[in-house]
Amino acid sequence: MGEIGVHSGNTADRPRATRRVYPLGPGLGHARAYAATHGHLACSKDTRHDDFALGDWLTQKRRAARQGRLSPTTTHALEAIDPWWCPPWPHTWQRTYQQAKLHHHTGQDHLPALQRWTEQQRTHWNTLHPSQQELLSAIGIHRST
Repeated sequence: MGEIGVHSGNTADRPRATRRVYPLGPGLGHARAYAATHGHLACSKDTRHDDFALGDWLTQKRRAARQGRLSPTTTHALEAIDPWWCPPWPHTWQRTYQQAKLHHHTGQDHLPALQRWTEQQRTHWNTLHPSQQELLSAIGIHRST
């Protein structure tokens, strides 16, 4: 270092930038366990898993991902659990889709609200993201003719 705290051009004299790495903590384990039971991470904000605020934790991770502040390690870990954990469309759509998917796979009749949602997807098919169209098609929901 030169006089009065000015760095010389020598990089060896410069302080090293340190990068903080924050552990994922218990959130990732709870996310894995929740997805193992439910098949997805599209839970509501108030979802708790074994007394852990999983819904709130995932909401914070989605927000950070959309702002470009989520580490690649965390992103990859969550994508490995559920590729659609942070979709480019509204999370409420993803949660409703998961309900429709569950009804489809179990053969349950759709509740009236879910029937209305399904009809809206058919009617507004052309406004959906191509991946949304693929997800819907996989469970037998197609564009209105």
